Amino acid sequence: MFRALSMVFFALGLIVLAVDLYSSMTVDGTPKLAALGDWWAAIHRDSLLLLQPAVERHISPVLWDPGIQTLLEWPLAVEFGLLAAICWFLRRRKRSRRHDNLKKVR
Repeated sequence: MFRALSMVFFALGLIVLAVDLYSSMTVDGTPKLAALGDWWAAIHRDSLLLLQPAVERHISPVLWDPGIQTLLEWPLAVEFGLLAAICWFLRRRKRSRRHDNLKKVR
């Protein structure tokens, strides 16, 4: 499962990177990676605007700033790459733990 997730996140990261680079090169010629918040605002601005008050009211104001706000400011392609790396690491760790357990049984 983690292998499939890592491949999906990696593919999404490449797609977002290609879209970002293409759109920034056609506009002014300098490469710029769009943040998660920019992508979210382009897709559904109202839900993004409701996120901050909902998190601050129902969960914790501390979670919004520095946590979620920082994630919204990072480039989406980088975030997908990090998610892919985390899933790949978890897959490798799960496999090595299973392999160690098989050695103990024998």
